[in-house]
Amino acid sequence: METTTQTAAKRFSVIVPSLQQAQFLERTLQSILSQDYPALEVIVQDGGSTDGSVAILQRYQDRIQWSNQPDCGQAAAINAGRRRASGDFLCYLNSDDVLYPEALRKVANYFAAHPETDIVYGLADYIDEDDRLVAEYPVEPWNYSRLLETCFICQPACFWRRSVMERFAGFDESLRYVMDYDYWLRIGAKCQFGFLEEKLAGSRCHSAAKSFATATAAQQEGMKLLQRYHGGRIPVRWLIAYARHCAERRLAVNNNSKWQLMQFAVIYWWHLFRLLPQMKHGGWQTLQHKLLPPYPSAQFRRNDPIDALRRDLSSKFKCHK
Repeated sequence: METTTQTAAKRFSVIVPSLQQAQFLERTLQSILSQDYPALEVIVQDGGSTDGSVAILQRYQDRIQWSNQPDCGQAAAINAGRRRASGDFLCYLNSDDVLYPEALRKVANYFAAHPETDIVYGLADYIDEDDRLVAEYPVEPWNYSRLLETCFICQPACFWRRSVMERFAGFDESLRYVMDYDYWLRIGAKCQFGFLEEKLAGSRCHSAAKSFATATAAQQEGMKLLQRYHGGRIPVRWLIAYARHCAERRLAVNNNSKWQLMQFAVIYWWHLFRLLPQMKHGGWQTLQHKLLPPYPSAQFRRNDPIDALRRDLSSKFKCHK
């Protein structure tokens, strides 16, 4: 069995894909470089930013590896970083996310105590533009069947051994939004995952983030991904979320007119019933409770998406207690 002392000498490779993230990039780098872990390799794959990111990278060039050139997207940048990585343990951190203090040491200790574990993930938070807590990320203990229904792993709080990279292909470069979810699903059936009940990272949510700015497209890509694992079917909660996102796109901010409510309902029902033939078996009971168009919550989410996320997750955690 590995010892903590032996593991402390092993190297972490942290890959940072980035594009036009000068507002957050330095905070991300500082969160990595301030870790109390001696063997650390930081690889920043910048896709050709012109917003001041290069000046930030130059300030840290004696402590990181970096490149600044156009690429084919986030997954391609991660894969390029993986090819350059020499670490025993790897992870990737989006250039607006942060690692919490002592995260790498805690992960190294976990790997040392659990040599059978290929991948370990931990607890995490959603944070806002100013690093303030929005809500706890809805992380759950490891269960592959559950992962097939929802992605409960927070990407910046997930780490894997080099052997995983050597056994499996990289991130799917055809995916723009759910490349991490696809990766966990592909390797989850064949690898040993470990759950570390420690806060490891902050996942930043802000208006320019892909998950907010293009939520409908992200939902659509996620549904197509899950069809691969469910014989062409889609879990009911994904159908409901997609219908809601499609309807929300047509909402005007701070407008509660009857016409807007009717329009929201029509769009919600149209998308929901259009996708019913693709619904995974066993979803009818859940669907029956979601037939009423969620207009009040959708309007609130449209007006203030960050606060809506906070409320949604707070309610979810209360229900689980």
